[in-house]
Amino acid sequence: MSAARSDSMPRETLSDRELAQLLDEQIAGMQTVLSSLEAERSALAARDGDALLQAVNDKANSLAGADAIEQRRQRYLEQMGLSARGGSRQFSADAGVSQRWQQVLALTQQCRALNDSNGQLIRGQKRRTEGALRILRGDTAPEAAEYGPGGVERSRRQHRSLASY
Repeated sequence: MSAARSDSMPRETLSDRELAQLLDEQIAGMQTVLSSLEAERSALAARDGDALLQAVNDKANSLAGADAIEQRRQRYLEQMGLSARGGSRQFSADAGVSQRWQQVLALTQQCRALNDSNGQLIRGQKRRTEGALRILRGDTAPEAAEYGPGGVERSRRQHRSLASY
């Protein structure tokens, strides 16, 4: 039987199993992404630069792997004549395709939430670092830029080096 079938013909169990296997790979890939995001979170919380660098590299690799699996799944569904979005709903429940797809969606949501949370943590640490640098430079608050007669930006305050105090 060819890969392209009419909707009136029953789907082969083999097709369901192939998609289930792809979804199992996608679940494993998303679990790897989630683990790398958790490692990134731990490194950020500990302010461990070496661990953060490793976690960021692991995250990039796991995202690339998950994306490759997603591309394979989309190609498979297209070959089956199905939409890449929601094509899993058109397969039988016997192979557990729908349950696996729901697991992929749940893992994707968890990854998105953790990635957003890590981004908030990074932004908070950046604000604290910038605040500490302003204090070390003698600035008390962030200022709007001021421009001199030649159009060159200058600060309203004279900055003194830390040694001049």
